[in-house]
Amino acid sequence: MAEKLGVIQQSYAAWERYPTALKPEQLAKLTKILDCSVDELIGSEPKPRRGGGPVGRIRRVFEAVRELPRHQQNKVAEFVEAFVAQHANGAERR
Repeated sequence: MAEKLGVIQQSYAAWERYPTALKPEQLAKLTKILDCSVDELIGSEPKPRRGGGPVGRIRRVFEAVRELPRHQQNKVAEFVEAFVAQHANGAERR
């Protein structure tokens, strides 16, 4: 594989063992050799987009919440659930 990529074996071995920032041309060669996409290579899949427009404000907020520690996520979820339930109960009374 190292030969196909045009690098020495030790460099390729380091790529496999340690987090390494590859150059775009190295990624391109690697995906061509392995016949896969960059997403498949690094083990991620692109997030499907709903519609073609920009991401809404609430989605951006919740994406940021996903990055918080689990206990803080739970606090946000409790607040939002209570708020939504309160709104739903108020809407039912009208």
